[in-house]
Amino acid sequence: MSFKVEYVNKLKIFLTAVIIILLFIFTQFFKSVFDVIENELIDVRSRLTLDGGLFAQRYKQADSKIVIVSINDLTQYEAANSPELNLQKWPWSRTVWAKVIRFIEKQNPKVLVVDLNFSNYEDLSRNYASSDMRLADTLGAYKNIVLATALKTQVGESEKYDASKILDNFENPYSPSSDALSMHIYDSALDSYITYFAHTPIPDIFTNSTTMAVTNLVTDQNNNDAKVRYSQPVYRLIKGNKEFYLPSLALAAMMKYNGIDPLTEEISIKNNTLQTAKHSIRLDAKGRALINWHKDVNTYTDIPINALLLSMVRGTDYFEYDNKKIPLEFFKDKIVIIAQTQTATETHNTPVAKDMPDAQIKAAIIDNYINDSDTQAKLRKNFVKHINPLKGAIITAAFCMAVIIVMLIATNLPLAFVNGLLIIFTYILFAVFVFAHPRLRLLIDMAEPLYWICSIFILAFTLKAHHELKRKRKIERIFGNLVSEKVLKQLVNKPHRLNLKSTVQKVTVMSCNIYNDIQISKELPPEKYVELINKIFNSIEQIIFKYNGTINRFVGNSVQVYWGYPIHSRKDSENALRAAIEIQEKIDEINSSVSSIKFEDYDEQTFSGKSPNNYSVDVKIAINTGDALVGQIGSSNMSDFTVMGQTVDIVERIKDICLEFGKNIIVTENTLNNIDETIPSEYIGAIRVKNSPEKVKIYEIKI
Repeated sequence: MSFKVEYVNKLKIFLTAVIIILLFIFTQFFKSVFDVIENELIDVRSRLTLDGGLFAQRYKQADSKIVIVSINDLTQYEAANSPELNLQKWPWSRTVWAKVIRFIEKQNPKVLVVDLNFSNYEDLSRNYASSDMRLADTLGAYKNIVLATALKTQVGESEKYDASKILDNFENPYSPSSDALSMHIYDSALDSYITYFAHTPIPDIFTNSTTMAVTNLVTDQNNNDAKVRYSQPVYRLIKGNKEFYLPSLALAAMMKYNGIDPLTEEISIKNNTLQTAKHSIRLDAKGRALINWHKDVNTYTDIPINALLLSMVRGTDYFEYDNKKIPLEFFKDKIVIIAQTQTATETHNTPVAKDMPDAQIKAAIIDNYINDSDTQAKLRKNFVKHINPLKGAIITAAFCMAVIIVMLIATNLPLAFVNGLLIIFTYILFAVFVFAHPRLRLLIDMAEPLYWICSIFILAFTLKAHHELKRKRKIERIFGNLVSEKVLKQLVNKPHRLNLKSTVQKVTVMSCNIYNDIQISKELPPEKYVELINKIFNSIEQIIFKYNGTINRFVGNSVQVYWGYPIHSRKDSENALRAAIEIQEKIDEINSSVSSIKFEDYDEQTFSGKSPNNYSVDVKIAINTGDALVGQIGSSNMSDFTVMGQTVDIVERIKDICLEFGKNIIVTENTLNNIDETIPSEYIGAIRVKNSPEKVKIYEIKI
């Protein structure tokens, strides 16, 4: 038997190990699936951190100083068909943009971000009357302008492209920026993620006094429906045999806004953090910062370019917006973004909106870099920090262990199931909390950890269910015929309350013995005698079960019963006495009427001419309360739960006294001391038990 149990246990351990290995292999084969799910879970958490969401009162809301002047399909069409504006079809002349820039600059904005990509240089002759030079002169006249440029080919993806085409424009005479950043990156591996090749010339005339900044938006490419989730503050540009670090549009705007000189103030990236004098931006291993969203679509004021063009032409000191006349001084000290938003090309899928205009996204990033990177700001929302993979694994392992522990300590299967679900729910709340809290902002993976936690939950629950089923079957096998159905149901439903190992337990033991049956057995046929004895034992059993007693064993003409195991009650001794009294009453009832015996095929000749009323049955009962050893005793092939010890020996000694002195019920002083009610009794004397120096006082119960 022990060999079989050991074999089953080893098999369970082996199967559990195999399942865990298979679960691990599954994560490796379907890692891309987990990545997609993880990104979606990041999106869900991002939506919970919008203005008005979790902890919204703890951080600054969307910055009203950021204003967008937008050019979209509608404004292009209306402008082209407006005689008052007298504009040609798109793209407009650079002279127009020079006028727009001068018009806005008159209103004294803090920063002007020109998110229009003038990537080609039309007039190589440097004709100062050309539109190129007029735009260049305009840009050069102001120190607060950020001009966008786009980078196309990432170094890490260069094998996908024809190298000769990448090198086409490398020998042009223009530098990417006269204000290239003074950068120091401690993690050299980071350069591979932020390095791009230059395809097009970036004219020096645009950048002599203007900060050239990269306008690229970083999207996840795991699926066809890529989303903008990250911003990238710094890019490394390779142009010919030269290398430059260029800021993103948002970083350049932040530097302009805070008066940071890119040539003199070093910007460093160390331990995945971009650091300036008083600004800090958390980055991931690829040099990206997760965007802090404020609202969904129309977060920042978006003024159509036509409103400004009409004000310019008419010479008014206001512009019309949203059916209101807004003074031009509205732009004073603002961060103004001139941006193009064309349908299907300048709108993007984001975690908080399916089609968010490009300008709104960049405004949100600028808001992040200005307000959330300021280490001295009290209401800043920190940039999300990706937790170390090792720490993430430790946290996952801790929650898996918690699932196992709550399964082990759960007293039943429903409770184990609920506890396991609570651990899973706790992990979800934990991951959301540390992400959403504006000071913590920790990104803990959810997809793969939840996969592991749920898998361990299912595995642990299955093993516990198997263990509980085995335990219930063992309880039914051991106690099925020894206790009442009510008690058995309690044991099966709450197996955790039963200790099946050998233990010392306080019990009340009763020995119930049938006497005066020898003469009857001589007179009655065997089958009739057995029928009579079984009827008596059936009656005794029903009474014992009524008072929640446990039958220890039937031996000959006696039955041994105990209270206090497998269930315990403070009324165990009282129940034993009540059962003894009721058994005596039942025996009197049986003796008083032959008809109650209900012999089959009864006739007087069966009793040798004598009436059955001439025979009576005596039942002698002995009861004692004390500590006893309760355990499973027997061989490896046959064993039973039984009680042993001096408490049982005393009962056996009292049983003989009952017969010797003709007493029906004798109990010990210990039993009477453990009952709350007073039951009529008479002191008989004290007896000495073998191997015990103390005497035991015994009493007869009067009924």
